[in-house]
Amino acid sequence: MAGKRSYEVVTAGDIVKTVSVWIIDVILVVSLGLVLTHLFGTRVRMEGSSMTPTISGGDRMLLNRVKGKIIPVKRYDIVVFHLPGQDGVYLKRVLALPGETLQIIQGVVYINGEALPESEYTSTLAYAGVAVSPLTLRKDEYFVIGENADASLDSRFTDVGNIPAENILGTVWIRFAPFKNLKFLS
Repeated sequence: MAGKRSYEVVTAGDIVKTVSVWIIDVILVVSLGLVLTHLFGTRVRMEGSSMTPTISGGDRMLLNRVKGKIIPVKRYDIVVFHLPGQDGVYLKRVLALPGETLQIIQGVVYINGEALPESEYTSTLAYAGVAVSPLTLRKDEYFVIGENADASLDSRFTDVGNIPAENILGTVWIRFAPFKNLKFLS
């Protein structure tokens, strides 16, 4: 006895429904991709050696543009910012937050009168610059430093000064090149 075949009747309505679901899925995936690319797809390249050893000259990174705009920046985050009237962007580590009072005395960083624990970020701050005297940040300012303090033009110098929140483009999220140094930094 021959096998019995069954057939399913496909209507035009079924085809329209299937195609509609596929179109909606594609639109959602493309939209999500665009949003993620906008939030995390901004690429920056490190020039110079002011952030050595964490980031070296030529390293390429992606920014988290949400942090600094919606999510507050934290102490020790690496921020990317621009200075008005200057080309390019700068990468530095946040040392003091809005409203805090900072002072550097004999290489020791004081925030609101209390010494920060010595860390790899503050161990080479022999030059205090403008922070030789207590410096109180406004409610929208950050004090930033380079990890390689001897080769860093940062908030200790009047040419840079405190960084207004509106000048912060985001925080470094991931270093992706060179690939052998792939690392999440935020």
